[in-house]
Amino acid sequence: MNNQYLKLTTDNTDLTDLRCDNEEKLRRLTFFCPCGSCGQWFILFLFVFVTVGVFAQELSGYDIMKLADERYTGDTAQYKLGMTLSSGRGAPRFREVSYYFKDYGDTDKILMVFQSPRDVAGTGYLSFSYDDESKDDDMWLYLPAMRRVRRITGSGKNDDFMGTDFTYEDMGSRSLAKDTFSFQGEESIDGEPCRIVEARPKDKSDPYGRRVIWIRKDSNVIAAADYYDRQDKPLKTLRVSNIQRIDNIWTALKMEMTNVQNKHSTVIEISEIKFNIPLDDSLFAVTTLERGNLR
Repeated sequence: MNNQYLKLTTDNTDLTDLRCDNEEKLRRLTFFCPCGSCGQWFILFLFVFVTVGVFAQELSGYDIMKLADERYTGDTAQYKLGMTLSSGRGAPRFREVSYYFKDYGDTDKILMVFQSPRDVAGTGYLSFSYDDESKDDDMWLYLPAMRRVRRITGSGKNDDFMGTDFTYEDMGSRSLAKDTFSFQGEESIDGEPCRIVEARPKDKSDPYGRRVIWIRKDSNVIAAADYYDRQDKPLKTLRVSNIQRIDNIWTALKMEMTNVQNKHSTVIEISEIKFNIPLDDSLFAVTTLERGNLR
């Protein structure tokens, strides 16, 4: 074998001069090499291979969740949400929502305004999610019928969001500091390799006893999640589909949350997506909610 094709030249050092101090170890390793004269190269490649393999396995559950939490979702975003609520009894209910997002560096701000049907039109929801894991999200809800803004705090964040199967916290960005995470292996969802993470809440009053989350390896987008109640019985399932790269930003276009205990489900579909467009800061202010007239 011509060793010139195996030379690393980052520091002008010819690695053919490398020698193994332990000849017995060298003989064991070169047994797997088709040419004994290049044993030192096989050792080098074996070391790199093993190192990369170990590094890949060293991603903890927390590391994987942090990658998902910090993935790029645009500096700003605007789109429409179509929500379909089904109970298996009667006709499904449909709601249309305008969605606005802006990244302020250490804070992500979201405004959602319900456009239809008439009984919820004008309802506004504002949330601030902080990079500081020790800080809880701030959330406010404007109810036009009452003409006032209600701050959502404490256990209220675990209430159903506007009658859907998502909680207020599900709609925001749950702080990683609230859970402990463990890596559970890998599995494909819809043909896409995913890492599996189990999340267990630190707060014993949390409505979820644990969550099992599948996160796609190619995009760090959550592909699925199973939710269990405090008695460890299946409570809800989340299935995410139609995950596309739009303006080079991975985007989930369809999410379905199903409550397996009461057979109610909510499907959210996203359309009319615009990333990185100018959005006025006044949109993301509590005073904007208080003034109403959000339609």
